Amino acid sequence: MTERRLKKSASRRSLGLSLALAVALLASAAALAQNQPTPPASTTAAPAQKAPVGKPAVATAPGAHPAAGATAAAATPVAQQAQTAVSKWHLPFLGSKTPANGTAAPASTNPVKHFFDSLTNRGSKPAPAANAAANPAVNGAPAVKHAAGGSSGNAAAGAHGTDSRVRLASLNSDQAVSARSVQSQSFLGHAAPAGSHELQQPDGSVVRKAADGSTLELHNPKSGLSIQHGLDGSRRITAEQPDGSRVFAPSHGLAYVQHPYLFHAQPFDHRTVTEQGRLTHQFYRPYTYAGVTMDAYAPQRYYSPDVYRWAGTRYAQPVQPQWNYVTTPTPWFSYYKGYFTPETSYSSPVGWLTDFVLATSLISAYNTHPPSAGAAPPPAQATPVITPEVKEKVSDEVARQVHRESIEADDNAQNKDPTPGAGGVVQELSDREPHVFVVSSDLDLVDPSGRRCMVSEGDVVQVISAPKPKTATATTVVLASKGGVECERSAQVEVALTDLQEMQNHMRETIDQGMANTSVGAKAPTVTPPFAAAAPPPDQNAAKEIEQQKAIAAAADG
Repeated sequence: MTERRLKKSASRRSLGLSLALAVALLASAAALAQNQPTPPASTTAAPAQKAPVGKPAVATAPGAHPAAGATAAAATPVAQQAQTAVSKWHLPFLGSKTPANGTAAPASTNPVKHFFDSLTNRGSKPAPAANAAANPAVNGAPAVKHAAGGSSGNAAAGAHGTDSRVRLASLNSDQAVSARSVQSQSFLGHAAPAGSHELQQPDGSVVRKAADGSTLELHNPKSGLSIQHGLDGSRRITAEQPDGSRVFAPSHGLAYVQHPYLFHAQPFDHRTVTEQGRLTHQFYRPYTYAGVTMDAYAPQRYYSPDVYRWAGTRYAQPVQPQWNYVTTPTPWFSYYKGYFTPETSYSSPVGWLTDFVLATSLISAYNTHPPSAGAAPPPAQATPVITPEVKEKVSDEVARQVHRESIEADDNAQNKDPTPGAGGVVQELSDREPHVFVVSSDLDLVDPSGRRCMVSEGDVVQVISAPKPKTATATTVVLASKGGVECERSAQVEVALTDLQEMQNHMRETIDQGMANTSVGAKAPTVTPPFAAAAPPPDQNAAKEIEQQKAIAAAADG
């Protein structure tokens, strides 16, 4: 009996030890599994796939399925994009640490999984590809320039690297904004309206068609020709040449011919502008960002530091302006007086320069595109469309640009060469401050509902996002527009960085004109920077080249 009990006790001890060993092994395996360094699918990026040579990817707008060659933006969930857009609209530049492309890694929608992920640190490491896209360097000045060289992202990489966790769709109205933001590499920076599609032509050009079959844009990568058709029937022609030259010929606005040149191994662009038979010229410093080449304004003259300080100070007492278009109304002011009215007095030179910029923009808009007989002017209201609040925002931007030029003047005095992109729109928009620009030319855009709308010279937009390297755009809000086919005030639209750079250039050029027209600026001595003194003269064949390019574009349009 005793021997039997001893055998049972030994058997029980052996079973207990086996169970304890099994539990220990299971715990060890679980701990090992939890501490594996392999991240979840959402944080690994698939290798990028190269697009077939000679066959540009064909992207589609909402209403059609994205093509296999669409960019990575197409693979981003609609809910994620929409929620990001909302946060930027309500809290522009307020310290939320999101990547530069405007998207943030979504949290898990499963609270239990989220809890265990937090314990094991899963999902906390960003993908290397995401980091690279979030911090694209502003590259040096390009040796060969391109109109809109695109980044090499594609949808395949994004699709294979997507998060397998369940996400809840957002039902807010901003889904339309995200849904139409499928980015085409053929038309980088230009959003597609709902229902549009792209076709490749036998000559290698790519044509974007609207839902009704009308042509929106044409781009020929071989010839460098791009044609954009505006909602109002206007047309913008851009021809990029292999040597870096450019011909720009819009239906409305100023046409120009641009040629590159070198000064002390530094690249510059020399632009000859034609306006009513007159030739003028300006200078720019080229730089690239996310594969896109832009031209930052380079002044032809600099003032002494005292003049720039004067521009930023307040008058001892308000100054009464002498605007001749007010005392003797002109056609342009009679047409636009419901949209813009100058101030009756100014407390600082910057306030005067603000109205100078706005008035000069509207004069140019009227002269390059006179309204047809019987055309209704912008509707008159109790308060002009450009309100005091809008003017204050423009005035803040004017003050920044004056300060920027004072820095460049100081660098020039010390024979310092600025770094590529210094003072350009990409650098400016990366400072997390709101920026406001006066539109410099007609732009065909897409509103939040996916419909086409326009902005034209003299309109005002505020940028509410940092530059987006994947789309080469920034998000803007329309602060002032002229009605009709133009985007409504408060509409949120994506604008190409190249177009925003031209708005900044336009403002700086016009501020320089205004400074020269002030009593102080007219008398102050100026210094011509060496790059401008050594520049070639204006292109006397500019008008002929522009007309030739218009004829080529007309033939390409059919």
